[in-house]
Amino acid sequence: MNKVVVVTGASAGIGKSICQYLTKKGFIVYGLSRRKVNDEPFFNFQVDITDVSSIDHAIETIIENEGRIDILINNAGMGISGSVENTPLEDARRLFDVNFFGAVQMIQRMIPHMRKNGNGKIINISSLAANFPIPFQTFYSASKAAFSSFTHALHNELKPFNISITAVLPGDIKTEFTKHREKNDYDDEAYGTRIKKSIETMEKDEQNGMDPIVISKQVYKLICKKKMPIESTVGVQYKTMLFIQRFVSKTFVNNILGLMYGFTKKK
Repeated sequence: MNKVVVVTGASAGIGKSICQYLTKKGFIVYGLSRRKVNDEPFFNFQVDITDVSSIDHAIETIIENEGRIDILINNAGMGISGSVENTPLEDARRLFDVNFFGAVQMIQRMIPHMRKNGNGKIINISSLAANFPIPFQTFYSASKAAFSSFTHALHNELKPFNISITAVLPGDIKTEFTKHREKNDYDDEAYGTRIKKSIETMEKDEQNGMDPIVISKQVYKLICKKKMPIESTVGVQYKTMLFIQRFVSKTFVNNILGLMYGFTKKK
């Protein structure tokens, strides 16, 4: 019996790639996104994951169609850039609503169905920024850190129900996310050109990053595992970064990030 998969943020980037790849592998895939996706091999529902009624309608329809949901992949997300000092709190709250609370709502409504079935898998697409917080993308980094911590804690809550959960930490991926990142227009001269340089550096890294298919293949491998690890990443350089992080101080890591993305020293 083919597994039924639900993927959020399915209209572009990593989410769309995951939907396409898993469909080719024989899964029954439902992609959820705020923007309608046409001419794709997977089912698509227009869903706003910050709207509980929208989520409930989608899940109820999928259960009615398929009888169950085996796998949930939380991928939907957004980014904003700029200084913390000049970021309106309503913008930061909106980011957390999408990146964190939207996924939480998806999980809360999925758990009862998975418990009833006696099994299930939840894959949360976090970010390497959860472990390596990036200056001038502070709220994005904080939302992903919260998402990863949430995943670790929830792992032990769900373990007795045979529901496994993991966080995937992508590094730089070449997607439309770069283009859609919201840039703070409120920054003043106190920060000079630091913010502009920081975002330019990040965007260059992203556009030279890995293809989303790399993450799709990793997700497929995780689905096929009997026991998923608590978290994983892809790419030798990113695995190496996480490994080295264990042996150096947080101050050292943060200083390096400051030099790379914070431009904390004038040249």
